[in-house]
Amino acid sequence: MKRILVVEDERDIRDVLTETLHRWGYETQTAENGKEGLDAFLAGDFSMVITDIRMPIMDGLEMLKQIKRKKPLTPIVVATGYPSVDSAVDCLAEGADFYIVKPINMDDLKVKISKSFAQAQVQAKLLASERLNRLLLVSIPLWIVLGWLVSRLF
Repeated sequence: MKRILVVEDERDIRDVLTETLHRWGYETQTAENGKEGLDAFLAGDFSMVITDIRMPIMDGLEMLKQIKRKKPLTPIVVATGYPSVDSAVDCLAEGADFYIVKPINMDDLKVKISKSFAQAQVQAKLLASERLNRLLLVSIPLWIVLGWLVSRLF
């Protein structure tokens, strides 16, 4: 089961998100601010983060930056009640998958969650392919040397 961390300082919104995500089949954990959210993320195993931007102690953008440093492939959806072009650009530049405006349209959120998971899966496959390609590239000299040795023995 996929686990989603919901980081939201407004209790009503946090509760609605949690209940909705449970109905959709996700396990959730909540945090009231970016600091709690980051601590929970680092201590747990989450498939995704949904976060507000404006929160006390640590805002959502700072939390997003730190999460992306630790686990860059983690899908993150940012929700805000104070949308601006600058905050959208900042969040997306720092690696947010989606930037949505409150009140949250739950149908839209469901689609964005699915797309985020699909994007993360593609990114993971690309990363695995890159690693395999590097391994094969590094092994070429070894195969050349082995071929040369075998040709000398026989």
